[in-house]
Amino acid sequence: MLRTLSLVLMLAAPAFAQEVEVPVFAFPDSAYRIGDVLIVGNDLTKRYVIEQEMGLKRDSLLTHAAASYDLNRIYGLKLFTKVTFDAAPVSDDVATLIVTVQERWYFYPFPVLGIKDRDFSRLYYGAGVVHNNVGGRNTQAFASFAAGYDPYVMLNYVNPLVDIERRIFFSARAYYTEQRNRSLVAKAGAPNFDEHRAGGIVTLGKRYSLFSLVSVSLEYLNIHVSDDRAGRTLSPTGRDEFYSLHTGYVYDTRDLREYPAEGTFASFSVSKHGLLEETVDYQRVNVDLRRYVPLSGGSTVAGRAFTSLAGGGRIPNYGHVFFGYAERIRGHFNEIEEGEQIAGTTAELHVPLVSPRYLRLGFMPVEEFRDLRYALYAAAFADAGAVWYRDEPLALNTVRSGYGLGLHFHLAYSAVARFEFGFPWGRPLSEGQIILDLGAAL
Repeated sequence: MLRTLSLVLMLAAPAFAQEVEVPVFAFPDSAYRIGDVLIVGNDLTKRYVIEQEMGLKRDSLLTHAAASYDLNRIYGLKLFTKVTFDAAPVSDDVATLIVTVQERWYFYPFPVLGIKDRDFSRLYYGAGVVHNNVGGRNTQAFASFAAGYDPYVMLNYVNPLVDIERRIFFSARAYYTEQRNRSLVAKAGAPNFDEHRAGGIVTLGKRYSLFSLVSVSLEYLNIHVSDDRAGRTLSPTGRDEFYSLHTGYVYDTRDLREYPAEGTFASFSVSKHGLLEETVDYQRVNVDLRRYVPLSGGSTVAGRAFTSLAGGGRIPNYGHVFFGYAERIRGHFNEIEEGEQIAGTTAELHVPLVSPRYLRLGFMPVEEFRDLRYALYAAAFADAGAVWYRDEPLALNTVRSGYGLGLHFHLAYSAVARFEFGFPWGRPLSEGQIILDLGAAL
């Protein structure tokens, strides 16, 4: 039973597939110090892109724990289909660390197909073109469009090290979207409406260490509604146009960002919405704290606490916060709660049923698709949270909570899919719900 996923993949490609559990280290634990680091297979990717994710350097003690952590950090760049570590002894206590990578496809057109707000009834579809590693510098540039639910066009550019010596990063995004109103308050019994949004954001930041960075962003937003009833924008014209300034700090020691097994994530940001104008004039403070603690046997206990607090002038309905869209409480997965402020917490236990491993598909004609990384985890979880307005106290009877069990599937190219059963806390099990979702919950 524990190898169901493995057997399915093996049967799909008999005699052509080779399965290897990862990470597998042929070198002894804590026997060597590193003399040199040799990186192999990075035909396009610059060496520094890989090195900046590594804690192991010259003269570091080569341990299995440190190697496993660095291996996951490199794989988390989403530039490689496969990453392996090996050691070549040069003396009794010194070895060369050999990092071997298999590069993914970087430049390609792609179909756009997804769901909005984690709701499978809100399907969007389209196409785009992307380069995930321009110049081998982990620079990403892409353009895409989509029809269906919340149609959009978007241009995006991210350069994580525009200045290598000073470790400066830069990103820019421009977009236009017709976004369906989420606010129950704005709808207020009338037919729903669309928000036509045109905007862009530029970000400049500095990476101070392997784990910490600071950033500042300037954002422009022009929003008008298809039905300009009173209260749907702050301006009586039915159109709000303003700039926002965001500052942030991130501390991130997670080993594998799409599904961490260990590490800490802490994000703090302050936003000023509306600069040098009176119609839009409010602030937000956002905090997101996550911790991942490894247990024996490859299991992990994980926790998250987050909040978004508002201040200043009137908050527009499109600036409200919600449970029931991007943020969800499992057990109340489809219930929409709206307010000006939000707080929530999540705890999860992850237990490996099929540990991370590679399936080598020798029959594939393209090398970039021959190594498939996959795994399967069982999970137990508990969620709780509340939203409220600034002029109302946060009361215990407004807190929603739930718990449940699930299976988390890790697929090729860093994809995660979840199949879960969620139950509202304090209610009969018959009120439970089946949850199908993409990506890790925390």
